[in-house]
Amino acid sequence: MPISLNLTKRVAIPSIYRGWWVVSVPFLAAAIGTGAGQYGFGIFIEPLEDTFGWTRSQISASLSFTAVGSLIAPILGRIMDKYGTKHVITISLALTAVGFLLRPFMTELWHWYALSLLQYAGYTGASMLPAGKLVGLWFHRTRGRVMGITAMGNNFGGLIVPPMLGGILTLASWQEAYVALGVMSVLLVFYTLAAVRDFPSVSELGDQLDSAPGDRSVSQIIGGVSVRDALRSKAFYAIMLSIVMGTFTYSAILPQIITHLVDQGVSLAVATTALSVFAIMGMVGKFVMGFLAERISARYTLIINLLGQATFVTVMIWAGSPLIMWISVPLFGYFNGAFGALFQIVVQDAFGIRNYGSIMGIINMSSMISFGIGPILAGLSYDITGSYEFVFATVAVMFAVGALSLTQAKTPTPQVAVAR
Repeated sequence: MPISLNLTKRVAIPSIYRGWWVVSVPFLAAAIGTGAGQYGFGIFIEPLEDTFGWTRSQISASLSFTAVGSLIAPILGRIMDKYGTKHVITISLALTAVGFLLRPFMTELWHWYALSLLQYAGYTGASMLPAGKLVGLWFHRTRGRVMGITAMGNNFGGLIVPPMLGGILTLASWQEAYVALGVMSVLLVFYTLAAVRDFPSVSELGDQLDSAPGDRSVSQIIGGVSVRDALRSKAFYAIMLSIVMGTFTYSAILPQIITHLVDQGVSLAVATTALSVFAIMGMVGKFVMGFLAERISARYTLIINLLGQATFVTVMIWAGSPLIMWISVPLFGYFNGAFGALFQIVVQDAFGIRNYGSIMGIINMSSMISFGIGPILAGLSYDITGSYEFVFATVAVMFAVGALSLTQAKTPTPQVAVAR
């Protein structure tokens, strides 16, 4: 009996949901921005000292330009809501690319500061603000875990970019390292133009919708309150206070962890390893607590998160004991890592997606309080007491205040508003 073969039958290959391509852009932008601007910053200090004779304090002063992102966040958020996320990301990445590509031509200290200003100004518009907006637009039912995955870009950059820069510096020079970062940023601009679309169609959203879409458009499905109504609500100020309290973790705690461990008698090698575990646990926390936010609400999850940070930053005061160190540092990293993803979902839940950029931009501007006070508080703690124990205990109290503040944010507006 002859055997007939159906050569026209093809095996169906599942396509990747468009939303994943979209959110990969802020993931990669965060990897480049954080990997170069924070994790990899110290790699360039000695080469710049040798080349220009600048002092370490002069070079490190450029980190103060991170505040620029907070200052312009409300403007970027408004532009993002009005004209689209793609344009904001593209322009921001272009600024970052210029900040990197012109570094080899520096001759004066003010050149370093001006280019640092461009670099850090581009960071907020390329990764922080767009991440929440795009995740909210493309992912509804799974936005908790997807926001966690998107926020892992910071950790990914910390793991990948510094070794890459170190390799380039070994084989070439700091100039070539900055050119490499600039080229990566330019390539990401083109990828953004191809991958990002601000508004998915109803058919593309598919099972991401909580209910059958019918003939409604996405603009009718995605709702949200106005900026004016948000500013009139008690929930806005309760959420903003909790975020300000929580962001002290970045300015007052994270930069001091290795120094604190060494002061407690831990060797530098072990302290560095502990910080790597801290970063890995941060990635785990982003995903797990993002998933939890889908089950019990982002607000309750963030309350748990802040209380967890308060607990383990307090325990970390006695990290001279190996047992306490290997418990407190990884678990603090677990809760710390999830914070940046969770507070964005809390804002979405309370105020919706339509004006998310403008509202989140105003809240981001308030973080200047923590970034301005945190380093001073940490420095005073060490100068007066000879340790960071006081600042660790103080920030633990701030975390608890942030958790308490969230209990007053009880008036969320439904994120999906159906137009009839």
